Amino acid sequence: MCLDQMNTKRPAKVVPVVNVKQQRGIGLPAAIFVITLLVSISVAINLLLSQNANTFQEEIQLTRAFYAAEAGAGFTMNAVFPPEEFPSYSVTAPAACPVTGKTYTFTADGLSGCTATVTCTVDATVDDVEFFTIQSVGACGDVQRTVQVRSSF
Repeated sequence: MCLDQMNTKRPAKVVPVVNVKQQRGIGLPAAIFVITLLVSISVAINLLLSQNANTFQEEIQLTRAFYAAEAGAGFTMNAVFPPEEFPSYSVTAPAACPVTGKTYTFTADGLSGCTATVTCTVDATVDDVEFFTIQSVGACGDVQRTVQVRSSF
């Protein structure tokens, strides 16, 4: 090396002094945006799941109420038109409609807590044939379903 090169000093780098107030960054606003977005998504998912759970529970109650109404209609059909295979109930003509507003309360698994309120009316008589309408309203909790059966003997 030459002596001239060794004695020559390179100029020092000048680092500008930056005022903190002049610094601008995207990190903090981006982090706040991402956190806000994730919180919004999690709240929306939570609301969706709770609505889905409520809908599922109501669907179960609707099904239970339907089966309660169907069972009430079936009990009334057996009272109005007794089955032939049971000789003690055998009749040649249909029995009169049961009392209007008869209520069955169920205790069996699946229908416990459900009720069925049944009405039976004679709609018409044509050529000495009576036509019955049996209406059964099944209720489970605050949900109701109605089943109607029309029949003649």
